[in-house]
Amino acid sequence: MGQKQRPSLTDRLHWNAERTYRRLTANSRVLPSFLIIGAAKCGTTSLYNYLLQHPQVLPCFTKEVHYFDYYYHKGEKWYRSHFPSLSSARRCEQDSGLLCATGESSPYYLAHPLAPERVKRDLPNVKLICMLRNPVDRAISSYNNQVRLGIETLKDFESAIDCEEDRIEGHEERLRSDPSYSSFEHKYFSYFKRGCYAEQLENWYKHFSKDQVLVIQSEPFFTHPSGAFRQVVDFLGLKNWEPPRYMVFNAGGEYREMKTELRSRLLERYQPHNEKLFELIGRRFEGWDR
Repeated sequence: MGQKQRPSLTDRLHWNAERTYRRLTANSRVLPSFLIIGAAKCGTTSLYNYLLQHPQVLPCFTKEVHYFDYYYHKGEKWYRSHFPSLSSARRCEQDSGLLCATGESSPYYLAHPLAPERVKRDLPNVKLICMLRNPVDRAISSYNNQVRLGIETLKDFESAIDCEEDRIEGHEERLRSDPSYSSFEHKYFSYFKRGCYAEQLENWYKHFSKDQVLVIQSEPFFTHPSGAFRQVVDFLGLKNWEPPRYMVFNAGGEYREMKTELRSRLLERYQPHNEKLFELIGRRFEGWDR
């Protein structure tokens, strides 16, 4: 695989100038009306890119701002600088005759223990979208992604699962107790833990009513995205519209399969967590038992 080409000097200068301008004009920018909070490797990039094509949705400066997990210390003005100007929002509303929306997608928000209370404090009326995939498939997909990025050095997925508890021990507790702390291990090596969705959603439900949170199963979205996309459009109060084509974004490359015995072991470990999730959201997801 070839190396990713670095941006040219002209591109970097342009990007820095744009970022400076956005920060200088932050006070005249809107805050997001929706957040895609996770989970990672569940289709969030594709969903976000479909939404960006909607005529009522204005783009964020970058898809993953990571304000409520990594950069909360930078403050609201820094966060606002990533979003469209008030004048752009007004023009959009004049053109469409309808209210416009903007948002971002940072899939680590779901798992970060302090993100829900931070979002509630700053965006109490925001709409939250959560995509959930069979946790076993999410875990192996995450492992393969970290291998491709050069983040994961363990030779196989089973080793990563077996070492996970030791690698992440104490990190979540420190995240809770020290707001300035960020954990590389918690974000990248929580393969099993990140699939325990119920405890993560419960943390969000402590701060937001369930009607502010749309939970989508990833598998139907992967095979027939139009149905899930219509759900999202309706949830956000946007007019009925679909992209001309549902392209797949951020698809993985080389994929290392897991051993059948390991899959069976993980399915068994996840079973009580999945049952708790289904009870929490009031419906079952088909196919998560295999």
